[in-house]
Amino acid sequence: MKILKIFGGVIGAVVLILLVLGLIAPNHTHVERSVTVQAPYDHVWSYVSSFAGMEQWSPWRELDPDQIIAIKNDGAVGALYTWSGNEEVGRGEQTITSMNESEVVTHLHFIEPFEAEADAKTSVEQTDDGVKVTWSYDADSPYPMNVMNLFMDMDEMLGPDFQKGMDKLKVLAEETAPSMNESAFNIETVDLEPRVYVGVRKTIPWEEMESFYASSFESAFGAAEASNLQIVGMPSGVIFKWDEENQEVDMLAGVPLKEGEIEGMDSEMIGGRSLLIEYYGPYEGTEAAHIAIENYLKENGIQSRGIAIEEYVTDPTEQSDSSKWLTKIYYPLVEE
Repeated sequence: MKILKIFGGVIGAVVLILLVLGLIAPNHTHVERSVTVQAPYDHVWSYVSSFAGMEQWSPWRELDPDQIIAIKNDGAVGALYTWSGNEEVGRGEQTITSMNESEVVTHLHFIEPFEAEADAKTSVEQTDDGVKVTWSYDADSPYPMNVMNLFMDMDEMLGPDFQKGMDKLKVLAEETAPSMNESAFNIETVDLEPRVYVGVRKTIPWEEMESFYASSFESAFGAAEASNLQIVGMPSGVIFKWDEENQEVDMLAGVPLKEGEIEGMDSEMIGGRSLLIEYYGPYEGTEAAHIAIENYLKENGIQSRGIAIEEYVTDPTEQSDSSKWLTKIYYPLVEE
């Protein structure tokens, strides 16, 4: 009994010490790393503003190349990224909680091997030396669990991984920058053969574009084949209005036909003289190509019809390297 009392007293003393230490231990953890990238701002932003872009420089992706990931409604607030892998990567989910033109904030929910919550922020800033990217991690530890912060240096534990991610982003963005640099875009004037774009036209929030594309493409292709109509191009998105203020887009997603219409579907006949950029890279980077064409229109006093067409030539299910994805971007012009 005496031994048990001593043992109990020791345990009680240890618990008391931990409770006291918890009163003075920090309850917040912050880890931050930065890198300066020699590449156009929009190009760097394309690797930061979506989970598909972040995935390419994630320092944890290589820990388990076979891990299962899923992305929903990418590139907008509410986008969800889930992962499940080996013991090193565990299982969890990440959600974009806020974003603007220079910053993306996500919330992390670790599920395995332990439950935890944290927030991550990636910010992009144009400086005289290049584009500065800062990646940070913040987590709160409730009392008395915060006592662990006295014995674990999270900056020392996570810092190297964060720096590795930043270094990977720098190499990736700088190596692929030439194809994204506005001055490197080859803007052609072409005669777009008249075709009927058939599909679903709708005004939707940006975060719903991915699911809208998927369902509309499937419906349009199926209906065109069932009607024995000649398809003359790859799946396309016709953008009628891009609303920055409300983060909405008025667009038609479907397929181009040589002629004809499909009952129950929207259609738009488009053709004639157009500006064209053949863009290679992830879909998140097409913004730079659009900016290049819009600047070209202003500088040369050319008037477009206010319509932009993106034709997705490369099938991502057949080509995993996003740097090789070809998107043809057309801006039909007002006929003189």
